[in-house]
Amino acid sequence: KLMPYEVGFELIRLGENSDGGYLLPKDFDEIKYCYSAGVGLVTQFEKDLEEKFGINSKMLDICDVPKDLLPKKSTFIKKKLSVCKNDQNISINEFIDTQDEIILKLDIEGDEYSNLIDLDEKKITQIRILILEIHDLRNLRSPFFFKLFNEVVDKLSQYFYFCHLHPNNTSKIKKIGKLKIPDMLELTLINKKRVKFLPTKKLKLPHVLDRKTDPSKMEIYFQH
Repeated sequence: KLMPYEVGFELIRLGENSDGGYLLPKDFDEIKYCYSAGVGLVTQFEKDLEEKFGINSKMLDICDVPKDLLPKKSTFIKKKLSVCKNDQNISINEFIDTQDEIILKLDIEGDEYSNLIDLDEKKITQIRILILEIHDLRNLRSPFFFKLFNEVVDKLSQYFYFCHLHPNNTSKIKKIGKLKIPDMLELTLINKKRVKFLPTKKLKLPHVLDRKTDPSKMEIYFQH
């Protein structure tokens, strides 16, 4: 279900050459904003969007991020995405506060599942490109987590095609059944309405632009 396919757009790399770098389809016409949750201290991706394509970012993290690390035209909210709203939390539907098509990037350390389940259908249709790091795949051995994971993937697959996949090589590898599963994956998805044909050609992995998340560790490769 996560297998990426060629979707008719060139993939480009933005951000760092290690952690914080992502591949995404070059389909930015009329995109004005990137909504980026889970910033940390790695912001070159958002800077590249602003400097190369004029796409400004609305950025969110529960931790303080020094102003000199933020893109010049970005806004920053010191909160966490959560289905439970309070002074420190904001819902994903409230975070996405525009009617325009956007890029959405989520790297929120396992909270992606509950927030994607909570994501309103109208908001989903506004997302042209979704960049997502998924965590805790060791828990696929749990029937409860497996069901939740499958429902999230099925929900996304209604609206998006998967167009890139890269294992985070800081992951531990767990054997689940007969499969060896990395704990974290970086995924890129594109809204189906942007693709003019039914994708049938699998993307060659690794992509030529892929880089190790951690340069000091061995890369993780998929067989497919």
